[in-house]
Amino acid sequence: MSNDLITGQRTFCVGLSGIANQVITDIPFRDTEGNDIKCNYFKLHASLAGGAGADVGSVVAQVSGISIGGNMVGTGISGVGGSLEGSGICGVGVMTAHDAVGEATWHGSNGQVCTGIQVQTQLDGGTMSLLVTYGNLFPLNVNRLEQSYDAGA
Repeated sequence: MSNDLITGQRTFCVGLSGIANQVITDIPFRDTEGNDIKCNYFKLHASLAGGAGADVGSVVAQVSGISIGGNMVGTGISGVGGSLEGSGICGVGVMTAHDAVGEATWHGSNGQVCTGIQVQTQLDGGTMSLLVTYGNLFPLNVNRLEQSYDAGA
């Protein structure tokens, strides 16, 4: 995400390592005090680690807290796998290769927010490391760019 002067952000970050093949992991969005928060933005940074043949991997993130018809846990809809299914999940996906970082971004529209994500991996070997940045993007108050603005302590 670029740092521009028309968008502000308040984000948090969590990292996971050693995620195995075909594992579904719940990641709730929480602030530094452990309170659940509603977010209109998240970004995935995925990379493969170790193992012979750990050449290609993918991860999908299904949003939580938004009304959806099916999901990868309850109805077995998979975001990754060997066959094309009639449905997908509500979220984003990313591919990565050994010694490379894949990135994917989700930004809710029209006030849409989520409370977390469920991630699912598909790996050819090794494990995946995942960094999730989440929070809220909002229009920047341009008046705060003035030198005379006192932000306080």
